[in-house]
Amino acid sequence: MVRNILFLMLIIALGACQSDRQSGLVSSDDTLLVLVDGQPITLPMLEYMMKMRGIDEDDHEGMRELLDELIRLRAVANAAIDEGLDAEPEVRARRMVRDLEALQLRYFDQIYRDHPVTEDDILAVYQGQLDRAGDRQYQIETLFFPSQEQALVNLARIEDGELDFDAMAAQVSELGGRHDPHLWVDRSQVPESIAALLVEAEQGEVLSLPLQTPQGWRLLRLVGTRAVEAPPLDDVREGIARQLVRQRLEALVEDLYQGAEITPMLPLDEVPEEP
Repeated sequence: MVRNILFLMLIIALGACQSDRQSGLVSSDDTLLVLVDGQPITLPMLEYMMKMRGIDEDDHEGMRELLDELIRLRAVANAAIDEGLDAEPEVRARRMVRDLEALQLRYFDQIYRDHPVTEDDILAVYQGQLDRAGDRQYQIETLFFPSQEQALVNLARIEDGELDFDAMAAQVSELGGRHDPHLWVDRSQVPESIAALLVEAEQGEVLSLPLQTPQGWRLLRLVGTRAVEAPPLDDVREGIARQLVRQRLEALVEDLYQGAEITPMLPLDEVPEEP
């Protein structure tokens, strides 16, 4: 019924007289499109849905369909409220978390607009990556072990001559590990201690230190080297920009966390009982 009589180009602002029936998320400055059992559907709500669905402001039919969808959502939400479902702890928690996430995204967007990544920032990172990578790449063969103890025990077996690298690679699965042949790395991709060993190593040499990775530990053998072929800046510009944005936002979150006044409301070792 409403969708048949409402023309979105002729919006009637209902004003602040309905503010006692509005959600706390509705401002008195918002243009109200319609009330559903006294609860508002606003122009910002419609505009947000249009943005999410890619509906252009000239697409009046698409706008009417979105408005109809919002009205249906509001009607269902009203029924849930009438049943008292909005008071359930899990429902309230989900709504609060979604609110926190929306505010975080909007804050991040504002920070990015105020402090955008510049071309100079990207160039500085790119040059720094080239400097750290050096002028050589190293082809390595690795034996992967889940724990440091396994890696060190098997490295000692190689150094003592009990097994050579090839023999260990043939039976590494029986030792709880995995053989990964022929990986290419540069100095920027490994810790400085490993990089220093690679620079001095001869072809076929097993490094005297295992490499720690997030998944476990690797024994390394140098297979060969080649000149570094640095990717053109245009190929990595977007990736560097995303990396800078991520680093800045992570630092911002950490600063805000460290600066927040956090007041525990329950003893840390006390687990609240279910109601």
